Amino acid sequence: MININIQTLITFIAVNLDDAYLQNIDEYISEYQQIKPIEDPIFWLSCGAFICLMSGLIFADIMKSKLNNWTTKKISPIPLENPTTISSWFSFFTGLTIIFISALTILNFSIIKSLIFSSLISILFGTSMWKAIKDLLNQVEAGTVKEIDEFF
Repeated sequence: MININIQTLITFIAVNLDDAYLQNIDEYISEYQQIKPIEDPIFWLSCGAFICLMSGLIFADIMKSKLNNWTTKKISPIPLENPTTISSWFSFFTGLTIIFISALTILNFSIIKSLIFSSLISILFGTSMWKAIKDLLNQVEAGTVKEIDEFF
């Protein structure tokens, strides 16, 4: 039953196609603008998302191990400024900058303005979030972690 319906549909499509439209198909395909992958903002958007995802997972694993070491071995989580933590944090915000630049490029902003704006936003977010995480780890070490309601 399904095969007969599919066969009828294919026959209907084949009969209704006009050869005049198919003759100009090469002209339409050649008019389509090809974008090199290195210039494609969607490519860079996906690369930035991948970088953010991977470095975010690495940073989360580092924080998890710091908190586990604090609870089991009483090793202080405070020396936050080690190379692995800083590099994963920096690469996360580099990926975020790439995402912002690509998104603004898709919206027809110039690449220079997109780079300046994206870098500024990433630096502001990165430093403020770094300070918040550092403050949270100080509270964990001191044993004075505030509830979320006290922050608002």
